[in-house]
Amino acid sequence: MKTTVLEPESWKRVVTVEIPEEDVRKAFNEKLKTYRHDMKLPGFRPGKVPENLIKQRFGPSIRAEIIDEFIQNTFRETCKEHTIVPVAAPRVIDVKSNEGEPLVFSIETEVDPVIDITGYRKLKIRPSPKKIKDSDVDAALQNLRERCATFAEVDHPVKKGDYVKLEYVKVVIDGEERKDIVSPAHPVEVGGENGLKDFHKGITGRCAGETVFLTVKFPNNYSGRNVAGKNGEFTVKLLSVQEKTVPEINEAFLKKLGDFADETVLRAKIRDDLEKEERRRAKEEAHHKAIDALIKENEFEVPPARVEQFIEYMYQEALKYKRPEDAAPQRDEVAQRYRDAAVNSIKRQRIIEAVAEKEHIQPVQWEVDAEITRIAETYRQDFETLKQALRKNGTTLRIRDEIRERKTLDYLIGEYTPAEAKE
Repeated sequence: MKTTVLEPESWKRVVTVEIPEEDVRKAFNEKLKTYRHDMKLPGFRPGKVPENLIKQRFGPSIRAEIIDEFIQNTFRETCKEHTIVPVAAPRVIDVKSNEGEPLVFSIETEVDPVIDITGYRKLKIRPSPKKIKDSDVDAALQNLRERCATFAEVDHPVKKGDYVKLEYVKVVIDGEERKDIVSPAHPVEVGGENGLKDFHKGITGRCAGETVFLTVKFPNNYSGRNVAGKNGEFTVKLLSVQEKTVPEINEAFLKKLGDFADETVLRAKIRDDLEKEERRRAKEEAHHKAIDALIKENEFEVPPARVEQFIEYMYQEALKYKRPEDAAPQRDEVAQRYRDAAVNSIKRQRIIEAVAEKEHIQPVQWEVDAEITRIAETYRQDFETLKQALRKNGTTLRIRDEIRERKTLDYLIGEYTPAEAKE
């Protein structure tokens, strides 16, 4: 058997194999004996069907079967011998199988190209968290008050700031009735930032129990893509009008949030949380900048199959989480939107893996146990029971991969050195 491996692209391998004619003939005869032993035909005892008759009736299919076996087996052996790790299903691109001649075939497959990432030790990218100002604490405290707000039905005409529970009696978009557009699940804030001005203007001044006819023009950048830029006609019933009351910062409010002694203590806790979140954001931003810099400095190709796998995943996710009122996404649109993101995501992962391998960055057991402890406490489960369950379902491997990735990213921004994590 002769084997050659060509590399027309960094991500492509073409394996060409030549099987001697005598090997093909021997395999054919052995397969023929198996057929004869197992075959049952009217007029012949089991195992006694003449070989010539079997060849006449089944010769081409037997030959096709052994050719397929040669292709599968030799490709697998060649991949092992030449350390080829396919990232997609191989494709047979040429077969020459004339009787009396050697069997010659070529198989094309895609692989992750070999890469050598350089320049990462010279990166000067570091996290730059912003200073938390008093105004940031004020805004966060106001947000807490908003989240603790109460709502009560009122008996007055709708005004800005009220919350209205609605029922869509009829919806027409560009002249076509749309029964797939369902009523809002929660009360709508009149005059809210994300609302349609025409819609809110139309219900302002109306009262609960009234049915209102509204005409609206959806902006071109409206989040619902299947109605963006279109004209809508809504027949709406106002079920109730509610008024929102934001709580004062008093003893009851402080106790509800966590039994804080006073507003000063609450503000200190808010500031601490904001600083932690800002450090996390700054670190994540530095991670992205470091990877972007390495992608720019280290040019390498990505197998098209990897990109298509990423796009297919995003397409299936888009189908899964499609809102009932939205049209089904088209795969071509998803591909166009996510192709660049796919390439960058794949390059990011390859860079992380390459740096981790080069610097011998690995998770250690106490880090894995710490993450399992966090999960156990979150879901109030026994540590040992959860640990065994995660090990059986493969989640422990994912945890180890995530820790390795985090440590590698921290290494790139000067937040970790491989000698730090000890057993």
